[in-house]
Amino acid sequence: DIPKISIIWDAIPSFLARENKKFIFSAIAKTARAREYENAIRWLLDAGLINIAHALNTIELPLSAFGDRNAFKLYMLDTGLLGCLSRLSSDILIQGNALFTTFNGSFVENYIAQQLVTLGKPLFYWKREGNTAEVDFIIEHKNKVYPLEVKAGINPKSKSLQVYNNKYSPELMLRSTLLNARKDGLIGNIPLYAIDFLYNFI
Repeated sequence: DIPKISIIWDAIPSFLARENKKFIFSAIAKTARAREYENAIRWLLDAGLINIAHALNTIELPLSAFGDRNAFKLYMLDTGLLGCLSRLSSDILIQGNALFTTFNGSFVENYIAQQLVTLGKPLFYWKREGNTAEVDFIIEHKNKVYPLEVKAGINPKSKSLQVYNNKYSPELMLRSTLLNARKDGLIGNIPLYAIDFLYNFI
């Protein structure tokens, strides 16, 4: 399985760079099937080298009972590893906000996934069927569910949160951006650097 492990590992940056970051087996090889690579993914998960986020088509508690095992995203254990695997030049660190926007914001999203895992949270995201609306992370805490949208820049607008709100009417929606901590109506903004203090906001 070593070649397949390497194929999965090397493919993660390219999937995270896409607008739709869902892992698709046929994209790594035309004849690839899930059953051929599931052991490789399991090995990487058990080794603690990657994190997995399962899709939710409906929001019900507990979230773990409703995750779609056939629809998922893969994140690197550490965002630094993602940068290394992507062969990203260290110069990007001094190029303004380039680190936050390159690769379709994949570094920021991977960073948030990494931090949520350290907080002990399994990773889920919400995808509305038949619609492009997608919320990056769905968090379960004290029998409540909170959508969390990650924005790499300073534009806080999110059509996906609006779609989510129209469907589920949550008491609080979250986003993490470069902006300072604040609350605008139903939306609470958590600065990217403060995501570790997530529970202080909810």
